[in-house]
Amino acid sequence: MDEYTSPEFSRSALLTIDLQRDFVSDVAGTAEVLPSVRQLTGVFRKAGRPIVHIVRLYLSDGSNADLCRRTQRGKAEPHSTGSQLADGLTSEGELDPDLLLAGGAQEVGPNEHILYKPRWSAFFGTRLLEHLSERTVSTVVVAGCNYPNCARSTLVDASERDLRAVAVRDAISGWTTDADREMPGMGIVCLDTDEVIGALRCIE
Repeated sequence: MDEYTSPEFSRSALLTIDLQRDFVSDVAGTAEVLPSVRQLTGVFRKAGRPIVHIVRLYLSDGSNADLCRRTQRGKAEPHSTGSQLADGLTSEGELDPDLLLAGGAQEVGPNEHILYKPRWSAFFGTRLLEHLSERTVSTVVVAGCNYPNCARSTLVDASERDLRAVAVRDAISGWTTDADREMPGMGIVCLDTDEVIGALRCIE
């Protein structure tokens, strides 16, 4: 691998994207990748590496949604059951919508937080880059929902911010063979869950 894009797992963080109950039930293939994401969260915790769960929260009037989603109401509303993280991702309580919508990071465990994003990318309009920099992270490992939209945007934005990026292909819903061709062209490394787990175990 290229010396500038090769993952540095000893300085890595896991980003889970939009793995909330409403999206797990509605977005094709997302329930199927959850077991792999749960494996990843377990290994990152054991290795003491940061985990950031990225979420969406849509106000009931649609005012904070993307233009293309303002007529699609009733999903991931603050305080709703559907807005909560999928079962098994974290053992800590419910989302704190007031904190998250204000741009704060909700702590849900040692070195584990939740951040709200207002648009596709986890970096757009958030403190994610600062959060990672404060923890000397050089490499982001991305899993979640789903490749064509939010996972892809997050991976591209990570590359644009000179972060090393890993796409966990069997832990991202909507992954395609085209993605295997597209991502390496931007320096993004495509790996399977087992490969990431093996690399993390080497640094324990």
